[in-house]
Amino acid sequence: MTLGSQVPRTPHVQPFAAARSKLIPITLALVGSLTVVAGTYYFSRADATPSADKVAANPVPPPAAVAQASPEQMPELTPQQTPQKQVALAQPAASATPPLPAATATTVVPSKPAPAQPAPSGVQPPATMPAPAAGAANLATARALLTSDPVGARLALTQLIDSRQLNAADERAALQAIREVNERLFFSPTVAPGDIVTKAYTVQSGDTLAKIARRSGVQADWRVIQRINGLKSEKSLRVGQTIKIPVTAFHAEVSKSSYLMRVYAGEGPTRVMVAAFPVGLGEFDSTPTGVFMVRPKSKLINPEWKNPRTGEQFAADDPKNPIGERWIGLLGVEAHNQGFKGIGIHGTVEPDSIGRQASMGCVRMGDRDVEMIYELLTEPNSTILIAP
Repeated sequence: MTLGSQVPRTPHVQPFAAARSKLIPITLALVGSLTVVAGTYYFSRADATPSADKVAANPVPPPAAVAQASPEQMPELTPQQTPQKQVALAQPAASATPPLPAATATTVVPSKPAPAQPAPSGVQPPATMPAPAAGAANLATARALLTSDPVGARLALTQLIDSRQLNAADERAALQAIREVNERLFFSPTVAPGDIVTKAYTVQSGDTLAKIARRSGVQADWRVIQRINGLKSEKSLRVGQTIKIPVTAFHAEVSKSSYLMRVYAGEGPTRVMVAAFPVGLGEFDSTPTGVFMVRPKSKLINPEWKNPRTGEQFAADDPKNPIGERWIGLLGVEAHNQGFKGIGIHGTVEPDSIGRQASMGCVRMGDRDVEMIYELLTEPNSTILIAP
């Protein structure tokens, strides 16, 4: 006999165990599916395209809105620089100080510049930019002629200076050499063989310096004949005496950048420099440029002068007269300088103003220098070029 407590409860236990065995894999499958779905959703958000409202809140400028620089403006970037700094250099912000030149403002110097590359074999410097050594060599060649051929040396020195081949020091040396050679060729009674600037003249009965200049067609003031012959006065002339007279017109060129006036005899490729003088110019760069001639009937010795700004009058013999002892009026002959009036070349009672911008637009010179210019420049023979 079997007790009731010993009877197995299979009718009740079997359905639950079967159900549990089926639920476990289903549950695990559901958990795994949910895990995959959640992970996919989570990780997909990082690469998702922003919605329209987020794009509007964080706009990306289109390519056309980014500042562009031409190849000439693009600075060279060092490894530490970024494109944003490059754009800032191409378009610098406004400043109260004057902007630097473009090449200075936009160029970034590399911290370790690359070494310069040698020029290809056989390549020579451009003809328009001669090497400094060429100018120095030509200067040495010209100076070597000073003793044996002073006329040729003066022409060579003139052409060398006019060619702009010399550096500042060599140009000063060339100008000094021209001064020295002209002490013999021009500012002395000797007529050098082959000189095209002067010639010999034999004094005749009844001659005066003014008559000699007029009869011989001298294109300069008669006083220059007295100067170059070392005559104390016309009373020194003697019949039959041989003196030297100039046979060409004289012209001047003023360089505003160097405050220098150069005086030439003749024109064209054969012209030669006979003198050079320092000058003062108009304040605030007011001296006009271009080609001028001597204004007719304007040359004055010991002139009176009235200050056009203050109306103050200075008598001829007033030691305070600002324009000194000589006045040469200038007449512009180009379209842009014909309207200038009251512009001239004159002396000064302020020698310290030579080499500076201090006048009302005129060209100032030392008293002894302007006396010589007064004798050399005449109307209508001479031209005066004022260059920047």
